[in-house]
Amino acid sequence: MIDESLIPELNKLGMSEYEAKTYTVLLALRVASAREVHEITNIPRGRVYETLNALIEKGFVNSSSDNPARYSATDVSRTFDRLKREKLIFLDRLSTRLQNFEKERPEQVLQAYELRTAWSIDKQIRLSFARAKSEMIILCNDLSFLEKFSAEIIRTQKRIPVYPVVSNVETAGKLRVKCYLGDKDINSAFFSPPSEVTEISTIKLVIYTDRHESLLVFERNGILEGVFLSNDIHAVYQSRTILKNIKEIKSSKSSL
Repeated sequence: MIDESLIPELNKLGMSEYEAKTYTVLLALRVASAREVHEITNIPRGRVYETLNALIEKGFVNSSSDNPARYSATDVSRTFDRLKREKLIFLDRLSTRLQNFEKERPEQVLQAYELRTAWSIDKQIRLSFARAKSEMIILCNDLSFLEKFSAEIIRTQKRIPVYPVVSNVETAGKLRVKCYLGDKDINSAFFSPPSEVTEISTIKLVIYTDRHESLLVFERNGILEGVFLSNDIHAVYQSRTILKNIKEIKSSKSSL
């Protein structure tokens, strides 16, 4: 009497288990009383009327004025044509609202800040640790920088993934933090850039935070300078590429 294969499909339509069973029984019997529905479906007597009324409200079932009332499923073709129309209207309205929301959303604008003093650089590095919510990548081969911020690295590694990337195992062995080793492409790009670049400045530190912020610290003519970028679209690509090409250094003196 009940086609069990229809129950999961009707559930997807928004019917409860009891509603789906009642609906299939009424389709099979064409007309039935609440008592007959109860006896066939084994739905508790106290829930049968509740289930039938819910189906009536949703437009799947009609009831007669007899006493006791008799129930029948509405015409399937008309019912599902109505459901299709209602669904299309709903999707059209939702699409319009989402498009309007998309137009009203302010564009993420790249913001760049120059850091001219050691104090501003130090402050921005510490802010990056404090603001990080999901991930940090730190490319640094300067032992003094890594030692200076080792406490922040350790503290942050306890709540989110932090990847300090160095160019050699020896540097990692002198630190108390978990470190990672980059491949040759990372080493050539960040730790051994072309000579025409190093003649102008030397990269000291690069930080990518949450894949949308980046911080570059470099030394030029013996003076530390920095550039901080917010809403940096390149940070997403760089972060993904770096994480694919690093491996943990097992011998590092991690305190974690």
